Amino acid sequence: MAKTRISITIDDSIAKAIELYYREKVKNAAEKGEAIPKLSNIYEEIIEKGWDKSFLKKK
Repeated sequence: MAKTRISITIDDSIAKAIELYYREKVKNAAEKGEAIPKLSNIYEEIIEKGWDKSFLKKK
């Protein structure tokens, strides 16, 4: 699949929610000795799944 560079603007609360989600992913990866995910991959995951407030609650 070809990749396209995009630019988005998000509000502060969504940015904080994404940051907390990313930190949780990094923490889990570090605890398991896995590779730390790239932030760009987290954004791709969010775009693929669609953003929903319940998205962050699923662990």
